[in-house]
Amino acid sequence: MSAAVFRANFWFMLIQSIINSMMSILCIEFIYGSVESIAGWNKQEMIILICTSLIVNQLFRGLIHFNQNRFVGSIGSGGFDKLILRPVNLLFQVNTGGVDISCLISALAPAVVLITQFVVLGVGITVGQLALYILFILNGVVVLASFMLLLYTSAFVFVKVDALDNIYYFMMDIANKPKEMFGREFMYGFLFIIPAIPLANAPAAILLGKARFAESFIYLVIGVLFLLASWIALKAGLRRYTSASS
Repeated sequence: MSAAVFRANFWFMLIQSIINSMMSILCIEFIYGSVESIAGWNKQEMIILICTSLIVNQLFRGLIHFNQNRFVGSIGSGGFDKLILRPVNLLFQVNTGGVDISCLISALAPAVVLITQFVVLGVGITVGQLALYILFILNGVVVLASFMLLLYTSAFVFVKVDALDNIYYFMMDIANKPKEMFGREFMYGFLFIIPAIPLANAPAAILLGKARFAESFIYLVIGVLFLLASWIALKAGLRRYTSASS
C-alpha cells in the first residue's frame, strides 16, 4: 500500500538499487582489465561472488533491515510495548513486518547477471546445486540478520545505536571478497566474530564447485549459533527493558 501511494519514491528507490548493483559489477570489469585473477578467482567467478553478495544484501534490506530499525526505534519511543503484548514469538516480530518491495525487485538485476555468467562460461547447474545455493543464500540472510540483531539489542542499554549500521556496511564490503584474500587470523575473525564470509562465499562456492563439506557445515552451524545468540540477547534485553510510553 505504501509503494502504491508513493509511486515516484518507489521507482526512484528501485532505479537507485539497480544502478548500485550494476556499478559494483562494472568495477569488477575495470579491475580485471589489469589482472587475470584475484586470490585464485577469475573475472567470471568474481562476478558470481559479487552478484551473490548483492542478492543476500537486497533480501536482507527488503525483508528484515527496516523491521530491525523499527525495533530499535520502538525501544526509545515505547512502541516496543506492543510487541511484548502480542501472542507472537518476539524474535519473529522483531525481524518481520514491513517489506521494501524495491529492494526485493532490484535483487533480480544481480540474479540476471549471475545467470548470464553461467551462460558465458558454458557451465550447467544441477538441481542439487541450485537447491544448496538457495539454502546457503537463506543461511547468509539469517547470519546477517542475527548478527545485526545481536548488535541492535544494545539499544536496551544505550537506546540510540544508529552508528551500528556502519558495521553492516563493513560486513557487506567484506562479504563480496574471496575468503582466500584474508590470512588465517582474519578469516577466522570474519567467520566467528564478524561473520561476513558465510554471506556470499558459501553460496557462490556451491555454484562454482569450490565448496568443501566441512566448510559448508561450519557455515550452517554459524547460522544456527548466531540465531541462538540473537535470541538470547533479545531475551536478556527484555529483562532490562522499562517502558518509555506513558
